[in-house]
Amino acid sequence: MEADNAAQLRNLPQAAKRLGVSVKCLRSWVYRRTIPYVKIGRAVRISDETIEKISLRGTRPALAEASESNQEEGGK
Repeated sequence: MEADNAAQLRNLPQAAKRLGVSVKCLRSWVYRRTIPYVKIGRAVRISDETIEKISLRGTRPALAEASESNQEEGGK
């Protein structure tokens, strides 16, 4: 079970690559505590769950989907 948890943690370069941001940006988020992170000694790790939440938080619907849902609701 411990191996499963360790496999779900990424170092900052790995997490930054998956998110498409720089390591510097990710370090800034960690420093400002904008995102949750795990400290193991001096090492900082980001969980796969956190990476997924960040990706979903930044996802926006396509304009076509947004206008279709507005029309169904009687909006403009």
